[in-house]
Amino acid sequence: METSHGICRVAVALGETHCRTLLEQAEHWQDFQALVSMILFCTGIPGHYPVEETCSSLTLTFWYTLQDDVTSLEAGQQTLYLQAYRPVFFQLVDVLLHKSRFPGHQAYASWSAGDKEQFRIYRVDISDTLMYVYDFLGPELLRNMYDRLGRLVTDPELTAQWQDVEVLLFGFQSIAETEDVSYSDIIPGLIGLMPLIPVTSIQLADTLMFTIGSLGEWLADHPPMLTRVLPVVLRALSDPDLSVSSVSALKRICRECRRDLRPHAEDILAAAQEVLVQQIHKSAQCMWLMQALGFLLSAQPREEVLGQLFSLLGPSLQDLERLASEAPSSSNRPALLHILGLLTNLLSTFDRLHDGPASGRLLFNTPSPPDCSPVSMVSVFECVHPPWSPQAACAVFEKSLKNLLHGFGPLVDPLCELIGRMYGVGGQAPQSLMESFADVLLCLSRHCHAPLTQWLQDLLLSACFPVKHVPLEQRENFCQQILREQTNKRRMRDIVKEFSQSCRGLQVDY
Repeated sequence: METSHGICRVAVALGETHCRTLLEQAEHWQDFQALVSMILFCTGIPGHYPVEETCSSLTLTFWYTLQDDVTSLEAGQQTLYLQAYRPVFFQLVDVLLHKSRFPGHQAYASWSAGDKEQFRIYRVDISDTLMYVYDFLGPELLRNMYDRLGRLVTDPELTAQWQDVEVLLFGFQSIAETEDVSYSDIIPGLIGLMPLIPVTSIQLADTLMFTIGSLGEWLADHPPMLTRVLPVVLRALSDPDLSVSSVSALKRICRECRRDLRPHAEDILAAAQEVLVQQIHKSAQCMWLMQALGFLLSAQPREEVLGQLFSLLGPSLQDLERLASEAPSSSNRPALLHILGLLTNLLSTFDRLHDGPASGRLLFNTPSPPDCSPVSMVSVFECVHPPWSPQAACAVFEKSLKNLLHGFGPLVDPLCELIGRMYGVGGQAPQSLMESFADVLLCLSRHCHAPLTQWLQDLLLSACFPVKHVPLEQRENFCQQILREQTNKRRMRDIVKEFSQSCRGLQVDY
């Protein structure tokens, strides 16, 4: 193995370093062709990477170099080499897809966690290489893969293994993730095949989800096709083994196609509520799911979104109100932080700016529908214990302010009270909270500049300011710095940190 590894390194180094020179020596094209064939053999060396071989990964960068150098030649030479190397690149696609194949279930289960991670990274590198190959081969590559996938899925005489289907979907995903396929006439056929694919492995289901997600922009231009793929995604949403891929696919669809999802909104919300109640997904995927629902609800009609919001958030808000009324403890703090995280992620994508000032009242200050339990988000925030979750509470307000702007009005009073209970930046709060305070101040400076000016004057320039050793001049300077900074989060954090250290009587390091 060491010998083959060394030969492979020499061949790749020669090809990468002298590729352009060898291409320009047209009289020696056969010698360079032999070198390319040797590297292609090394790319397709038998065995599964990294358990049975480790050479093939060394060759992937060469193919980018070759593609880049050929496409940068003068027009005459470029046409010649594009034609000469076209069959080589089609052969390379076959090799790359073959090397991307998962082993059988039993063999894969015997791999160590490190081997599986190396194989995952190897497939990412192959995905990048396929993208470069697509730049060389163009739409014909998609047609070639689509024809092969169609035969595997629809021909009853073919007994295809799931790996054969998975690698072709992987190829489509690799290209659609980074290339514009909106012009391609085979994407409708590909989406039509998806419901027909027999999903017999987790790996195949994962790749199917990621492929659907990669076509989000195309689906936004062809909304009738949503009916073909959304049921597939929503079914996968209830499978914990497909947590990352299914939630990712739904999020991309909701982000790209939000304007066309009204007919599907109830189905999406019902599926999401079910998995949230059953706690199927880990916390990170729950946050992604709430971001997806924020995109979805952003585009729903105003007369419908209120009921949808209460239906979605009602149980969580009731739990939050109950938890906030309890004495702080290590047992209930994670649940409270989880709910605050759900709200923060929903608000981070819930963009109702087109509604104007009514958006805030819609979310925070409207009575519950008759069929929903009466829960006031304002009253919930008013009773949240700052010592439990100051960062989480600040994040909720920050996201609310960014997306609701003037509609943030109903939350101004509880926000001021919450910051007051956390003792602000004047030295009585833990230093770990300064970044959270700074982020809220940056949002206020950017979106509510006039009210913030008045608030800062009332709070910092008052004779009742609790830190006596900080002179009025320094407090005025702090106010001016806060009001001037509207874009740079790091600078705002430095301003707040410096003032906080002064209030604590600490030396400021420059």
